[in-house]
Amino acid sequence: METATIIEIIRELSSRHANIQEVGIDDIKEAELLEIEAENLIICYCEKMGYQINGFPMNKRNVDEDKLDEDYFCRERFQLYLDLLSLEKEDIAELKWFFVSTFWPAQFSDKKDYLQTIKEQIECGVFYDVEL
Repeated sequence: METATIIEIIRELSSRHANIQEVGIDDIKEAELLEIEAENLIICYCEKMGYQINGFPMNKRNVDEDKLDEDYFCRERFQLYLDLLSLEKEDIAELKWFFVSTFWPAQFSDKKDYLQTIKEQIECGVFYDVEL
C-alpha cells in the first residue's frame, strides 16, 4: 500500500468507523485489530515524513540485528513512538486524536485532555515496558 496523506488516513478511518456503525464491534479482538490497523496507517505516515525518536524506527532498522532484541520492533515500542510524536508533532496529535475521538468519543473530553493523559503516562515511567 502506498503511504497515505493525512486526508487519506482520516478518510480511511472515517470509512472504517462508518462500517463499524453499521455492523458494530462484537468483541475486544475486533476492536484491537481496528486499533492496530489505525496505528499502522499512522506509523506509515510517520515513516514517510521521516519522523524519528532517538533514531527509531528508521535508523534502528539499519543496526546489526544481533545488537537488538528479536522483538525490538514490537507493537508497544511503536505505540510509545506514536505517543511521543503526538506530543511533538501537531499532525500526529491530530491523527491520533481523530482516531480516539471518533471511535471512543466518551474516553476524553477534548484533545488537550487526551494529550495530557499521554504525557502523564510517559512521565510516570510505568506505563511502557520499553524505551526508544
